[in-house]
Amino acid sequence: MPIFEFKCKKCGTVFESLCFRSSGEDKGPCPSCGSEDSEKVLSTFASVASGSGKGLGGISTSSSCASHGGFS
Repeated sequence: MPIFEFKCKKCGTVFESLCFRSSGEDKGPCPSCGSEDSEKVLSTFASVASGSGKGLGGISTSSSCASHGGFS
């Protein structure tokens, strides 16, 4: 069950809703004003990696992906 973010068209509040359908149609009312008029917004996500030298998503930040610094 995906969690979607919505923005209320009446008051501008951005809120999350657990949707049982992937279309996000069952969004529910705005928690601030109760309005049912909202739109789905593009969400961002974050990833946390463990270990040293790892950036977001577990990608090493200390070495190149190609042996000679270019594409292979």
